This record gives sequence, structure tokens and C-alpha cells, in this order.
Amino acid sequence: MNKIKVDTKQHILEVSLDLFSRKGYSSVSIRDICGKVGIKESSVYYHFKNKQDIFESLCQSFTDVTYAIPQNFAVEMSKVTTVSEEAFLFVCQSFLNDYLMDDKVNKFIRMLILEQSTNSEAAELYHKVLFDEALSGQRVIFEWLVKIGFLKDNAVDSMVMDYYAPVVYLFHRYLVAGEITEQIKAEVNQQLIKHVQHFLIKYKVDNQNQEC
Repeated sequence: MNKIKVDTKQHILEVSLDLFSRKGYSSVSIRDICGKVGIKESSVYYHFKNKQDIFESLCQSFTDVTYAIPQNFAVEMSKVTTVSEEAFLFVCQSFLNDYLMDDKVNKFIRMLILEQSTNSEAAELYHKVLFDEALSGQRVIFEWLVKIGFLKDNAVDSMVMDYYAPVVYLFHRYLVAGEITEQIKAEVNQQLIKHVQHFLIKYKVDNQNQEC
């Protein structure tokens, strides 16, 4: 019985996220959600107080996942003393493919984009996740990459902006409207690889010059 309740609650969240990401929170009713889930309207109140409670549960779940990423990465950084270009590119592509293109993450950010003009909580979370926290986390990573001698000792804030601004551009151009097809995935990865290559030409330490 408990498993059924958990499964139903999770199904409500998944359906709500899908609807919110396509239509916007304000345009979706409890009736819409229950119709897609296949339950009576009264049944949703066994799991959530109201539609706002569903929205807040989605926000909390997303926040937990997002904040776990830099913590996990920090643990891995402590084990590494050298980084190759291939490893750097792999991490960059992982952020794109495994995070920004993750179905739930992508739908959640789409929902925030739709809601930020009318919902202050959505606006705050959108800017925190996609800009404030992202830039702060990347600053820590880039400072570490400078420390271990992979990147030049430049102004880190400028370096972070040079890297991250094109990533945000690619995300908004390719990944927040319509279906993310295999063709789109290939195109955005190709564009990211070009960006990372140019970034490394500008900022990577030239080991040959170091040895001379």
C-alpha cells in the first residue's frame, strides 16, 4: 500500500512537471493533472495540499539534486592532481548532456523560464540555479584548475564568464524550446566542442613553454 502511495505521488510530480514545463504553472489545473495521472481530483489531496504544494515539492527536489552536484564534484577534485584536455572536455560535455539535457532538469528549467515573469519564487530559483550558483561553483573549479597548473593564472572571474556565457547561449538557443532530437544533441555538442577548444587555446597552460 505504501509503495502504491509513493508511486502515485511520484507520478503526480512527473505529470505536473511535464505540464508546467509546456503550459506554465498558471495554465495548469489540478483537474488537468489528475486527468493525465488517471486519478480522481480528490485523490491528489492525499499527497499534496494544493497545486502550490506540488510546485514547491518540485522546486525542493530540483534544488536537492542541483546542490549535490558541486559537493560530489568537490570530493572528486580532492583526488585529482592533473587534468588532460580530454578530461576537461568530458566534464564540459557531461554538464551539457547529463545535466542540462536531463529530461527532468530540462523540464524544470523550462518551467522556471515560463513562470519567472509572474512568480517571484520561480524567478529567484531560475537566476540562482542557472547563474548565481552555477557561476559560483564554476569559480571554485576554475580556481582549482589554475592551482594544479592546467589553466593560466588569469582573472578567474573573467575566465569563468568567457567559458560559461557561450554555454548559456547554447542552452537557450537549442535546449529550451521543442523536442531535443538526436540532431539537436549532435549540433549542440559540436558547438560546445568548438567553444571548449577555443577556450583552451586562450587559457590552457602551455606545458612546452613551461618546460623551456
